[in-house]
Amino acid sequence: MAKLTWRIRNLTQSNLDITQYLRSLTYTIGRPNAVSPYAGGSFSFTMTNTSDQVQYAEIQDYIEISVKTTGAYYVALYGYVSQREYQDGPGSALNSTVTISGVDQIAMFGPINNVAIAESAVFDLLDDYSAAVYYGGLLGSTDLRMDSAASPTNALQSVNNVIAGDGGVVSNRTYYSPHDFPLYIKQTNFTFDPATSASKIAYQTFSRVEGAANGTFFTSASVTNQNGGATLSANADNVLYYGQRFVTVTTAESSVTDTQDWYANAFSNPDTYTFFMSFTDVAQNTTALDFLPDDLFFEPSWTNVSFTPPGGVATTGWYWPEEISVNVLPDATTVNLVMSPISYYGRFILDDAVFGVLDIDRLGVS
Repeated sequence: MAKLTWRIRNLTQSNLDITQYLRSLTYTIGRPNAVSPYAGGSFSFTMTNTSDQVQYAEIQDYIEISVKTTGAYYVALYGYVSQREYQDGPGSALNSTVTISGVDQIAMFGPINNVAIAESAVFDLLDDYSAAVYYGGLLGSTDLRMDSAASPTNALQSVNNVIAGDGGVVSNRTYYSPHDFPLYIKQTNFTFDPATSASKIAYQTFSRVEGAANGTFFTSASVTNQNGGATLSANADNVLYYGQRFVTVTTAESSVTDTQDWYANAFSNPDTYTFFMSFTDVAQNTTALDFLPDDLFFEPSWTNVSFTPPGGVATTGWYWPEEISVNVLPDATTVNLVMSPISYYGRFILDDAVFGVLDIDRLGVS
């Protein structure tokens, strides 16, 4: 029976390995859907505290969470301890534990206000924000030129303004622009599928959500530049049929051109599925499970998902792991995924089999 092995180290305390005290672990990275801002990831683990083991995870210590199967460890999350909650056992305290909670480097942008960056029409604005915020970190270049805010603002809001305008994704601790998708975060080692094999990760629960239920169905878009000025666009046919359903976006683009058209068209199909699924490590083929530490936990990637609707035929498409939630217990690791379809992303790349131009009626600029 194949299983994932998890490790927790305190990098602040000389890479101290505290896995031996671990009782359980949970963490979440990503965002609820493709138009939500990134709030940052979070983690929580409960450890034995019968003789003051809590000293091995102090407030603001830098924590590394890693995972492996039969090979080397891959880092799934870096984060900082933000709080500790004690469960003190009575008498001899043999059942005493402590729950350590924290957030990742993206979430560390959140408490930082009055950030002032003097940059105009650059591709590396995220790097500049990361350099200016000591604990926050999100690196990567954009396809479109970005401007810093005209006045000091919240760092997490500023970072999300960059992402919203460029249309890319965050894969763990790195931002990837649409141009990067086929180069760096497209994996073909396994498919999510109802059945397991050496090339398939089998999900145990699976649901499809469409329309208003997944929060990504709009017929019109209003895109506001963070330094002033707004542009509007609509999918005229869908407005007549479904009415005005606005998505409002703030962007750091140096020149807002077609972003509002892209939002109005990319999210205008009510029949587009978002997937919710979960799987356990012990239910997988060992060969397929070996891919997960690198291709899912270390660097989430575009992945094929296969499903068969009741009374229908098998369907496979490319989906992005929008949100990953992990629950680790001694018996098994359970992974919950929110997967967004490729049609929600990118100014798509010509002549690429996966990320090329799709349905021109929906994604083309009007």
